[in-house]
This record gives sequence, C-alpha cells and structure tokens, in this order.
Amino acid sequence: MPSLPRVITVDPTQNISRIIRSATDLLGLSIIQIDAPSGADALEELRRGGANLLVSSWELDDEMPGLILALEVKQVAPQVGVLILATEDDPETVDEETEGEQPFVYLRRPVDVHQLLRVFIAGLNNENIVEAAKAVPASEATTINHGPPPPLNIQNARTIIKQMLVDVGAMAIILSARNGEVLLEDGAPGYLNRELLTKALIPTVMTTIEMSPLVGGQAQTLHFYDGDDKDVFVLSVGLHHFMCVVYDGQAGSRQFGSITRYGRRAAQDLIALLGASAFVIHQPEAAKPAAPAPVSKRKAATNEVQKVELELAVKPEVQEPEPEQVKLDPIQNFDMGLFDQLGSLDSNTADDIFDLDRLAELVNTGSGRKEISFDEAIELGVLPNLDGEGK
Repeated sequence: MPSLPRVITVDPTQNISRIIRSATDLLGLSIIQIDAPSGADALEELRRGGANLLVSSWELDDEMPGLILALEVKQVAPQVGVLILATEDDPETVDEETEGEQPFVYLRRPVDVHQLLRVFIAGLNNENIVEAAKAVPASEATTINHGPPPPLNIQNARTIIKQMLVDVGAMAIILSARNGEVLLEDGAPGYLNRELLTKALIPTVMTTIEMSPLVGGQAQTLHFYDGDDKDVFVLSVGLHHFMCVVYDGQAGSRQFGSITRYGRRAAQDLIALLGASAFVIHQPEAAKPAAPAPVSKRKAATNEVQKVELELAVKPEVQEPEPEQVKLDPIQNFDMGLFDQLGSLDSNTADDIFDLDRLAELVNTGSGRKEISFDEAIELGVLPNLDGEGK
C-alpha cells in the first residue's frame, strides 16, 4: 500500500494549518499533516520523516524567516515542493530577494483559488509546483456544455439553508447553479451583488468538474475570499451547485471551524436532495453525420442498368473445352474386301427396312420356335410358378 503524502505547515498563527486541513477534508483527500511552530522545527521534521510539500508563512521568527527556510529546504531536500503563503502586509513579489528564478512558489493572499489548487495537487503528487503555478493561457480554455443542472427541491433546500445560517452566524447565504441562476438566498444578501457574485464564481465550479477525475471520488471544495469589507466562503454542492456564505470583512477568517462543520453538513444534505444526479456529468454528444439524400426509383433503376451493362462489358470470355473424340478399339481380323461388294447391292431393297409388313414376314419365316407351352414358360422363368412346385 503506497504511503500517504506528507505536508509540513510552518506558521506561528496556525492560519495556514487550518486552511490546509479544511481544504484537505473538503476535497476528501488523505494526507499526513505536520504543524511546525518554527523553521528550525520544520527542518528537523523534514530530515527525520521527509515530506512532499512544505507550506510556510512569510513571517516566522527572527532567526529564520520564510525566505531563509525555503532556501534551506531546497538544500536539504531539493525534491520537496515549497509554497510560501503570504498575507496582504507581506511583499507583493520576492524577485529582488531571489535574484532570478524562484526555487519555490510565492503566493500572496487573497490568492487565485485555481492557482492554489494546482500548486497543492502538484505538490502532493511530487510534480513541479513552479510550473503548476504558471497561468494557463487563455487560448487553452474551452467552454464545455454539460447540459442543464439537475432540478432541486427549493422548499426543502430553503429549510436547510435557514438552519445553516443560524449555525454559522453569517450575514447571508446564497445558493446558485453553475449556469449562473440564483436559486435562493437567506439573511441580508443586499450587501453584495448576488448576480455578479454568481457569475464570477462559475469558473470555480467548472474547475471542480475538471478536478474531480484527478483527485478521485466525489470531490467537494471550499474556497475562501478574504477581503477588507466582506469575506466569502464558497462550498460546492455536488458538481452543479454551490453555496456562498458571506461574512463581515473582519469576521470571516475566524469561521473556518464552523464552516467546515456546519457548512459541510448542509452541503451533504443538499446533495441528498439531488440524489445521484449531483455528481453526474452529461458528455456532449458528437454531431451525427447527415443522412444521404433519397434516390428516386427511376434513377436507381438507371444505375442498376448501367451497372449490369458495365459488368457485361468487362466480363471475360470463357472458352468452352472441345469434346473429346471417341476412339474405338480396332476389329480383329477385319476383311476390308467387304466394301468391294457394295457396288453389287440393290439400292431398291433399302426401303424394306422401314416396311412393317416386310418385317413381320421376316420374323415369321425366321428360324426358331414360334410358341412355347405354359410349363416351358415357367421353366424358362418367363412366368412365375404359382403352385410353388419347382422342377
């Protein structure tokens, strides 16, 4: 059985640890997560057990900041991916500090969720996280029509959303479909334009559909957008719907625990309402070739006549074999002098051969017995012996 991926988080505030743990739980992945309080502890854990990915904050302690830790990790274990997840107060880039190509990935919050997911999955799979962090060219993006989203019972869904609003203490909750339709809302959604929010999050839903076969199983996602005015959590509901949980800008970062517990439970209840259709993707059907135009009977008959004439024209001639000549065996001691007597024969007597009276006369005047008795006929076998007495 292959070993589970190991992830080391380094952050004195424990924010990165909660982000990684919550995202991993919602994605349904199994990893070994080690939370180190300092850079020195992270290096010691790396030397002892190794790791697939190390996620660190920019500010650690005075002895080993995040940049020094990332460089030290690359010297100790070059195969380990290093991700520095900075805050808004940290530098926008670290190009000046690294003086060239970065040996690690530096992301500053608020981060692009698509980019963060690509880096996280690449690190777990021991792939190049620097390449995974690069932006995907717009020409490679394709829009796939997966058909209409499955129907949802709005009345039952409203009950679930109302209970979740109480449990998580949010300003508002908005439930939408991947086609941009807002299905229902609760709380005070007027603080945020729900239509613009839904349209902005449609690419995120499509990313969940594309990521599902990569991570395996029925993938679920949690996205967090940390802003000055508002904080927004986005939870996937199957592959076709999603919930937006809106908080005040100063309260959202402290709600990961309640969102992970109550938000995931509400998402599971909504998935139960959808049934199996929540994770069913309808592949677009390929265009069927056009049917050939019907051919009239007269044209079909003409084609058949031309076909027969063509076959007769190219049909090779078959030569029948000549019959074998019958050769008779020669007559022994044949006298060729018989043909010398043909001149003395009377040709008038040749007609007697076809005269019936003449033939009867020849039979009556011929030699041999004309009549036989009844007993003689039995003896010769001409008649059967009815008495059963043989002689």
